[in-house]
Amino acid sequence: MSVSGWAFAAFVLFSLFLVAGFYMGVRKNISRARRVASLLEESLKPEDQTYTWLGGVIGFYAEYRIKGFDKITATLRLSPRHAVLWYPFSWLLGRRDNLQMLFFLSRRVKGEFHIIKPSLFEPRIRGEGLAKDTVDFKGTSWKLLFNDRRMEKKLFSLLEPVLPFLRHAALTPDKNVLYLSLNVENLGGFADSFPEFFSRLKGWGCVR
Repeated sequence: MSVSGWAFAAFVLFSLFLVAGFYMGVRKNISRARRVASLLEESLKPEDQTYTWLGGVIGFYAEYRIKGFDKITATLRLSPRHAVLWYPFSWLLGRRDNLQMLFFLSRRVKGEFHIIKPSLFEPRIRGEGLAKDTVDFKGTSWKLLFNDRRMEKKLFSLLEPVLPFLRHAALTPDKNVLYLSLNVENLGGFADSFPEFFSRLKGWGCVR
């Protein structure tokens, strides 16, 4: 076979690899999105829910109506498994399956408190006048930003079941929201931990 023949064969094989990788990535992301949605519904037991797909295969936005909360929203952003050439770079850059949740609480939140897991890509907090500190909790270092330190123990107790997955938690008086950013790469472990967290949240005194 000539050089041009080998080049054409390599091109065809590479193209088939990209196509196969695309469809395998699509199937895996859809499967993971459905599993996360099912897990959330089993734990939250919503009275009503709506879903909006993000780009077809990169996740979803969901809104849940649940007794005791004004509402709960969830945004799932999945790793680009269908983008075969980009996926390895996104992995090296720290891109993981991420679940962001907003719990709109029924009662007034008096102060602002952030718990952040230190990393290369930390969130930018716009809150003015927040004190800063770093603490160790169960062998992991956490960065704190707050204007009322008295919430620290309560928040860590509330979040303890999901701390292995936590990237950022924020309790803010603006709209009385508890925000969570969670790494859900390990869905099995997350499925075991999230129901306990939500059970604690319901009994935390933040909802009616």
